[in-house]
Amino acid sequence: MKNTVIILHNRIGLHPTTDETDVLDQAELVRKALVSMGYECQLMDVGENLYADLLEVKERNPRFVFNLVETVFGHTALLHTVPSVLSAWHIPYSGVSHEALFLTTSKPLAKQIMSVHGINTPAWYNPQQAILHLDPSSKYILKPSSEEGSVKLDRDSVFRGDDPLAPARLSGCDPNEFFVEEYIEGREFNISVTGVPGRYTVYPIPEMIFDNFPPDMEHILGYKAKWEEDSFDYTHTFRRFDTLRNESELAHRLEETVLQCGQVFGLTGYFRVDFRVTNQNIPMVLEINGNPCIAPDSGFIAAGKHAGYSETEMIQQIISCIETK
Repeated sequence: MKNTVIILHNRIGLHPTTDETDVLDQAELVRKALVSMGYECQLMDVGENLYADLLEVKERNPRFVFNLVETVFGHTALLHTVPSVLSAWHIPYSGVSHEALFLTTSKPLAKQIMSVHGINTPAWYNPQQAILHLDPSSKYILKPSSEEGSVKLDRDSVFRGDDPLAPARLSGCDPNEFFVEEYIEGREFNISVTGVPGRYTVYPIPEMIFDNFPPDMEHILGYKAKWEEDSFDYTHTFRRFDTLRNESELAHRLEETVLQCGQVFGLTGYFRVDFRVTNQNIPMVLEINGNPCIAPDSGFIAAGKHAGYSETEMIQQIISCIETK
């Protein structure tokens, strides 16, 4: 049997940002892991001529594709396109299916599905509808509908319902690009998972710590906190494991919700669910991330290592799900 694997990622432009070049670190981690397992690896990227790029993948006839594509034509909303084509051409690929990527990448759509299935998620509105629902005593956050990596998300995204500038700001927002979500002031957790429905491995739960934030500074894991190393947000935000050691009930509720998300959306391979927990100790799902970042410094890899897995073992868990699609 052929043993060639194509590691596929989106093409990097001439002047990329840090969050864009991060995919190259992911590709290198995957390459090292797969080589150690005895695979022959070929790195390929996809750009503006998507058909020609994917046709070359087909012609190389790999055993499977490790899918690291994060954007198509510069848009995260289209990332399901590549696995859709691979699926149509019967080329096996790693990670979340194209159907599940479509559903989870659109955050408002994912929230609709969560609500139907009884998964707690903060209230949300399109920007123009939100103007009619703003509570003067509440806070809200303006979020991009599809972007990952906290692009277009920062502390300035949070506003009060009685902000006199809010209506004008929201009326100018494209409802296809942004939505408004109720801002939950509470603890933040994210949980990484590998596997398939009915057979998931849940990694240890880290809590995001906002260290010495001034009282008037919102606790937001935004773009600065993730990518701008010289910013206050980056240097004062970190993850800590085992904070739920004496809170078994909350830990159980978080894990049960993660498993429910996996089952409802049919998530395979690997995914991450981000939470805020209310003051009443109710876990609220902020978003579901299919194929989250697996760079060496990512939260996914940190959680796997905390569980005692090597990087190779994590990649093995991911690719072991491919033939179940």
